Amino acid sequence: MALLDILRAKAEAGERIFTVEISPPATYKTIVKTDEMVRALKDFDIAGIAVTNSTGGSFRMNPLAVVETIRAWRPETPILVHLTARDEGSLRSLYSRADEMNRKSVSDVLVLRGDPTPHRSREVDAFKFSTLELVQLLRAYRDEQGYALDIFVAGHPEYPPHTLSKHMAYQRRKIEAGAQGIIANIVADPENYVRYAEAALAHGIAVPILPSVIPLTSVRRCHFLETRLHIPVPRQIMERLDAAVHPEDATRIGLDFTIGIVERLLREGAPGVNFNLIFPHDISSVAELLRAVRGHATIWEKYKIEDPEEIEYYSQLRSRLL
Repeated sequence: MALLDILRAKAEAGERIFTVEISPPATYKTIVKTDEMVRALKDFDIAGIAVTNSTGGSFRMNPLAVVETIRAWRPETPILVHLTARDEGSLRSLYSRADEMNRKSVSDVLVLRGDPTPHRSREVDAFKFSTLELVQLLRAYRDEQGYALDIFVAGHPEYPPHTLSKHMAYQRRKIEAGAQGIIANIVADPENYVRYAEAALAHGIAVPILPSVIPLTSVRRCHFLETRLHIPVPRQIMERLDAAVHPEDATRIGLDFTIGIVERLLREGAPGVNFNLIFPHDISSVAELLRAVRGHATIWEKYKIEDPEEIEYYSQLRSRLL
């Protein structure tokens, strides 16, 4: 089952979905860290796992390189990979990527522009296709090959209000070209998501818009969001984090603020939340967020199973519930 099918089924049942997003390792030597993160997520009650594609323009492994790692621990979970205009330099490379996605049973793709490689963009980046063209080409491949693939595009709630009309006009063209949903960039202020969703509806865009959230557990992370990703962080969060005496105090303050962000997003009609994971310790933060918002993090907590390893039908149960 693809992510969009789960999202629709949950919506019909009056429920929300929760996904997580990880980054591929820089080299094969560091892939063990990715394995550790996925292993830590193996029993989480989540609807899907997304893998980014060289966030920030850095040189990292292709997200498809870790699909087998995810499949080893989450055999039934939808996997969404990021595909960037920055990296697809020809139809040959794009269809080769689509063929590999098809062979590896990748169910969902997020089409986005991609960040230019710092100081080397002209040398190493492609930018041959626009995101609209990528959507059109992927839809054609999907239809011709009978490939069950959901196509998402990126959304940007951080854009200032005066730019949203132009942005939405282009988003609508991508929806008309075959995109079926929007995964929004990190939201630190729910008001920005509300404004973004309203602007989408005003432009006739009715597809699901899934906002992304990252645990705001340090001042450093908030500064990174503002300076590098241009995502505004409310002043009160920055001030409270900056006043924290100990790192654990900042973590607690940040988690409380993030819980409030998630709860507000869900109240405002978001179909769920996509949690961004940067470091392994973010997994425990997301577990706490899920317990606060939904009451459980893992499938064992959900069904109140205290010792799943001793259950005779452990493997079958995991496969059926995930």
